[in-house]
Amino acid sequence: MPLVGCPAREIGTHLMDLLEKCRAFTRADEARDVGLYPYYPAFQGPAEGGKAVLGGAEVCMLGSNDYRALSADRQVIGAAQDAIARYGTSAAGSRLLNGNLDLHEELEADLADFFGFEAALIFSTGYLTNFGVVSALAGRGDHVFLDEEAHASLVDGAGLAKAAGAVVHCFGHSDPRDLARQLAAASTESILVATDGVFSMQGDLAPVADLVAVCEEYGATLLIDDAHGVGVLGRGRGVIEQAGMQGRVPLMTLTFSTALASQGGAVLADARTIDFLRHTSRPQIFSSGLSPADASAAHAALREIRRRVEAEPDALAASAYVRQALDALGFDVVESAGPIMAVRFPDQTSMMSAQRILLEYGVYTNAVLPTARAGHQLRIVCTDAHTPDVLEAAIGVFASLREELLPRFREAA
Repeated sequence: MPLVGCPAREIGTHLMDLLEKCRAFTRADEARDVGLYPYYPAFQGPAEGGKAVLGGAEVCMLGSNDYRALSADRQVIGAAQDAIARYGTSAAGSRLLNGNLDLHEELEADLADFFGFEAALIFSTGYLTNFGVVSALAGRGDHVFLDEEAHASLVDGAGLAKAAGAVVHCFGHSDPRDLARQLAAASTESILVATDGVFSMQGDLAPVADLVAVCEEYGATLLIDDAHGVGVLGRGRGVIEQAGMQGRVPLMTLTFSTALASQGGAVLADARTIDFLRHTSRPQIFSSGLSPADASAAHAALREIRRRVEAEPDALAASAYVRQALDALGFDVVESAGPIMAVRFPDQTSMMSAQRILLEYGVYTNAVLPTARAGHQLRIVCTDAHTPDVLEAAIGVFASLREELLPRFREAA
């Protein structure tokens, strides 16, 4: 019997109306129809030695965020296997109740120690870390200022904060003067400023020292999301240490899915802030604790990064070499300082065509969904695993592609 006032036929009609947008969505089909759809590739096995297997064929992997090549490290894998043998496969509950493990607390203590903060708090993913921190800290009476190219997790956290009454603003990308102008006009001193440390699409670095100076001048609280700087820059401690700003950034977030070769994320701050977030952040309270394998893998990767702290990552030299080579070939390479680089194209078709041709020649790159600033680009990443012979082979493919692509590129531009 249908619920009173909700006949089954009316429920069905509403569902059809809601899902009509799904049936009308054709952008992915259009790319599939012309053989240029680049998303959701199904790799077979791990990426090792700078290579991966896709469709049964070996490809040079120039898209992985495994910057220190630790996801296939024997000690990291062994730590995950040992954790499963001891704890099982799941934390089986939220950390607030029954899913808190000594593995979590040991990792939090070492994260805080390595990065120079009083305390740390682990979340189930890097996305949930930013989402949960921003939405818990900001609400009615607060203002949030985001870099206009901030990661979606910061933007979405600010969206939930806005729903709770916060006022959300954007300042110009990596523009401390625009931030200062807006802060000077702000109607409150309860202000959160949030930015990426390394911007994940083009690899450019935030002007950390200048942002610190502006936030200190206006009494704003600065959050640096250093997902793509940790493990690589600043002796493994990221952009805050590289900028010499240790102790002057109140909030830092990171993900385990890049250099820490795992899954999850963490926020670092003073002990009182961390305790507040432990009891108020909805993604923390209502998500299962990080799995034993993920926590142990991230901890093992952190120990290895600490061990290598005085050695510059091979990923940086590899990226600089590839960046210089592609620039010399005439590609439009975006200037960057870390392991991420971007090659720009004038339109989506030329970008997707380049991605497909490169893949046919055995080189995998990331076809980035366009943004207002980034436009149409291939995102290229080097890791510690990319040996000179692998890089030379990949550059050779770009060179062979050059004659076919660049004339059209220049005509379209």
